[in-house]
Amino acid sequence: MRKFEASSSSPMVPPPAPWGRPVAAVRELRPLMVDPVESQVLEDVLRTGLRGLRFPPELETRFQEETGPQRLRTLLVSSALVSVLFNWLLLSDWMMIPDMFDTALQWRLFIYTPVTLAGLFVFMHMPSPRLREAMIVVAGCCAAALNTWLCMRSQDALAGPYLVSVTVVVVYCNTVARLRFRPALVLDSLVVAMYFYGWWHLPNAPVTIMAPAALTLISAVVFTLYGAYSQERDVRENWLRLMRDRVLQDELRQANARLEAASRSDMLTELASRRHFDASLLAMWVQAREDGHEISLMLIDIDDFKAYNGRQGHLRGDACLKAVAGILKHRLRRPQDMVARFGGEEFIVAMSDTSLQTAVGAAERVRKGVEALGDVTVSVGVSCMRPNSPHANMAQLLAAADEALHLAKKRGRNRVIAFGTQD
Repeated sequence: MRKFEASSSSPMVPPPAPWGRPVAAVRELRPLMVDPVESQVLEDVLRTGLRGLRFPPELETRFQEETGPQRLRTLLVSSALVSVLFNWLLLSDWMMIPDMFDTALQWRLFIYTPVTLAGLFVFMHMPSPRLREAMIVVAGCCAAALNTWLCMRSQDALAGPYLVSVTVVVVYCNTVARLRFRPALVLDSLVVAMYFYGWWHLPNAPVTIMAPAALTLISAVVFTLYGAYSQERDVRENWLRLMRDRVLQDELRQANARLEAASRSDMLTELASRRHFDASLLAMWVQAREDGHEISLMLIDIDDFKAYNGRQGHLRGDACLKAVAGILKHRLRRPQDMVARFGGEEFIVAMSDTSLQTAVGAAERVRKGVEALGDVTVSVGVSCMRPNSPHANMAQLLAAADEALHLAKKRGRNRVIAFGTQD
């Protein structure tokens, strides 16, 4: 152990490399998952309720983007199924309108089915959700129109009652394809119109059968439309709740980040807090022990600060602390130097891979910088230790710096005293 004192005439040591603030990284918060504008619109919708199964444009765009992939999978599967299952109606065609069976076979199997399968390729590459829903409406209308046309062309007595087969289109589109409510409403209205148009052009169709069949169709439309409305409303409300949870998670994440930043930095001086310093010193100690480097510690105390604070007031006292912190940040410029407020008017600096002489030179620069302010002076205690030395520990390093600081105070203040070992 050796001890020496550096006065104002001590030789200057060349300034170290640039030094960065330790808390800069924790101030960069994670970006919001929900845009602030969307967040405000979301709050408005939650407050006023969902109206008309449509969100404001800001939310509607995001809703379509996030639900689009799952919606596309549903439509692809249902479209692939209908391209095959629609041909099952050929059995009904053979039984109900046998005179149109050959025509039905050609249209269903060799025209409608290939076109539907080809449409799946277009479907997969269609970016607009509205266009995808519109394609389902068009496909459903084509299927219903084909059934209506076959019945109108048939001369069989069962052609009129067979018009009720368009109900299959309604049930499929509203329940299997799960059309959104508005496209489903358009499709169902057109299908009902086709039914009555076909009935009008089948004057020999018995009213006693056609009327109940019409009621069956309309009932299916009403029931499935209600289901489509309820389903879409549930999907949208569930998505709203998911978005609200995201907003709350983002706010919680930001609050935690602010608390973490506050716990790692001193709000007045913007230096590292003692808690952050302790963690950093431990990491520095472990690394230095592995590398065989020295660690120097600098303990700085503002001389007669309590008296200064009493004379000048707390505002001037706070300004003084900020000024001293500024000197520390500018006079100690190496990235690996950790500067923290140790408590009250005390500051502490940990310098890795730094010899005792270099640390004393840095301490002297700090002392002279504060002295040049003209209001206060500082006393500095410096210690140095090699962590891989026998019996070396951080408590001993800190105790040596504290002892050196007390000796500097005892010898008249405004000076640097150092205790350290080289081995």
